[in-house]
Amino acid sequence: MTSTPAPADGTEEITVTSERRTQNVQNVGSSISVISGNTLVTRNVNDVFDLQYLTPSLQVTPQFGSGQPSFAIRGLGFDDYASNNAPSVGIYVDEVSLPVPFATNESTFDVQRVEVLRGPQGTLYGRNTTGGAINYILNKPTPDLIAGIDTQYGSFDSSKVDGFVSGPISDRVQFRISGETQHGGAFEHNRDGDGSVLGDVNRNALRLLLDAEVTDTLKLELNLHGSHDRSDADGLHLYAPLTAVNDLNPLAPIEPADTDRFATGWGTSKVFANEIGIQPNQKPFTHVDTAGTSLRADQTLSFATLTDLISEDYAQRTEYDNFDASSQSIADVFLNSRADVFSNELRLTSRDGGRLNWVGGIFYSNQFLSDIYRSGFDDIYGLEGNVHYSQTVNTISGFGQANYKVTNALTLIGGLRIEHETRRLNNFTSQFLANDVLTNPADSVGPQSTSYTLPSGKIELDYSPIHRDMIYASVSRGIKSGGFTTYNSPDPAASTAPFQPEKLWAYEIGNKLEVPDQHLRFNISAFYYDYHDQQVQSEVVNPTVGPIGVIVNAPRSHLYGGEFETSWTPLPRLTLTQSAGWATGQFDDFNAITGANLVDGKYVAIDASRKGDSLPAPKITMNGSVSYRWDLGQFDLVTEGDYSLRSTQRSLFGPLYNVAGYTLFNTSVSLSPKNGRWSLAAFGQNILDKQYDVTRNFFVQGDDIALAGLPATWGVRLSVNY
Repeated sequence: MTSTPAPADGTEEITVTSERRTQNVQNVGSSISVISGNTLVTRNVNDVFDLQYLTPSLQVTPQFGSGQPSFAIRGLGFDDYASNNAPSVGIYVDEVSLPVPFATNESTFDVQRVEVLRGPQGTLYGRNTTGGAINYILNKPTPDLIAGIDTQYGSFDSSKVDGFVSGPISDRVQFRISGETQHGGAFEHNRDGDGSVLGDVNRNALRLLLDAEVTDTLKLELNLHGSHDRSDADGLHLYAPLTAVNDLNPLAPIEPADTDRFATGWGTSKVFANEIGIQPNQKPFTHVDTAGTSLRADQTLSFATLTDLISEDYAQRTEYDNFDASSQSIADVFLNSRADVFSNELRLTSRDGGRLNWVGGIFYSNQFLSDIYRSGFDDIYGLEGNVHYSQTVNTISGFGQANYKVTNALTLIGGLRIEHETRRLNNFTSQFLANDVLTNPADSVGPQSTSYTLPSGKIELDYSPIHRDMIYASVSRGIKSGGFTTYNSPDPAASTAPFQPEKLWAYEIGNKLEVPDQHLRFNISAFYYDYHDQQVQSEVVNPTVGPIGVIVNAPRSHLYGGEFETSWTPLPRLTLTQSAGWATGQFDDFNAITGANLVDGKYVAIDASRKGDSLPAPKITMNGSVSYRWDLGQFDLVTEGDYSLRSTQRSLFGPLYNVAGYTLFNTSVSLSPKNGRWSLAAFGQNILDKQYDVTRNFFVQGDDIALAGLPATWGVRLSVNY
């Protein structure tokens, strides 16, 4: 986190770049949480999924327990285990967009801070989003030679090592090399009792940053990065009896529900194993390789700064999951995905000072995806599914935002974006094979495309009635791209019919207050979202084969709620933080297909109104911490405790799939000399050993699966800086 030394009043100034210029976060009229790099280390954040426990109203869910995260902010997200559709929440690393969700898990090391922005983004960012944005701001090269290393070891033989070296190459060129390696951590075991475990991490990442002052007015920043992940996939447990096979064959045995959340099972048929090139008893795995580069050029002009940010990112995923949590071949999945993303943003930012500040630019992106998605259903349907396709996405937009200081206390902000996007689905094929014999000859569709040209924007008013107090109100409109359903389907033409972009009108008010005499910072916000064409999982009905899973648009829905965040230092070395978020919503207009009846040999849809049904999100999220620094002469001892609470998350599929709420408590203690050259820490997470699930779902009927959260874990960490 970028911060200035604490002044005499004890408050710390937190700066952000969420609006494309360096600002005190208290002067930005929107709901933003800032998580410092030190906090990421202290709270033992190892991947993107851990971020949700540090900030309110953020939810990060592994889809079906896979390696692909789904992000939601204020209950607004998009659940989809396929690789081809855009998320509702934008992920950025030093302003470079990462639009492929499975490639977003390699960026949580050597980070200066993380900014979590709530609400629609687009007038300042390369991509349009409805839910918000998560910005990773990396530590930058330094003019002096410095280095550091963090080494930690913990429960379940887990280990992590982070390190960096930073310094000058010449008077005008600086570098920073950083890396991370993570290993171990398997906490799930095979219920068959053979002693094997699942869940080990095996992840390595490396990054090189170069900053060069070519002239007094031209600066270049180069980022080269890559990662290599050969981790186990997460194991799932059965929270209800496995009846999927028995439902079709009453003589088949029923596998009982697991009484141990950390028990799991894996395995597949010889036929499916041979098709995807593994052994039948292979452990599930998620293997992801990423590589990329970005180059940023900043040219200072007399009236503005011209910035050109160009990037190219590549990601390759090979993943094998057991979505049936058993050794049977009921719902086994293999994914082989390759994504290439090129983007270029050119923008002009006015110089600070004066009553008017502005930024404007154009953004272009080309995205290519090649995807193979195979499914093993041998023990239930006697079939294997084979989906393959490619997709291209071309996006071009113009955006701009201006801030005008009407008076010293009143600022008017307006922004506009026009975006055109075309998505093209090529050679989509969905085959079902029985003993290598194709069962659905009409298994493919020709090229399909969907495009839009839509505006989004923002109007905001900021008012400071007194020093260090700001009231703001805003109205904004966000857009999320449309797309295609790319699941197994006996009717590819019906299932791949494009769904439309979703549109969101967001209304927000808030207050940001600092009370220096009390060493207190208190921020509060409230919002109302008017949702049009929300993208949700549903079904269509084919008269011959029955229901087919698809993504559809719900015409109208709404969300409302709010957050507060506070930080208080009542005593010189005691700091308390507390935050909470509340969000609730429902469908206002949505007729969904809930099944089908067989009438005269043809399937006829059963539909029902979902009006009034709750949207799937925890209504309440809370986070808090207490930290005390003990002065031990030449040393500081810091003791800290924190907690995170999430209420029950309701499912669109009914109460059986609700995820029960839970609260986690963590603690840490660290010792370091006054000069900060080293620190030794011990930590515990989920110290009360709460048993809980992070997601519940089903891949086929009668196969109800859940992913358990981590049990109590403990560890030690040694950090050394030079």
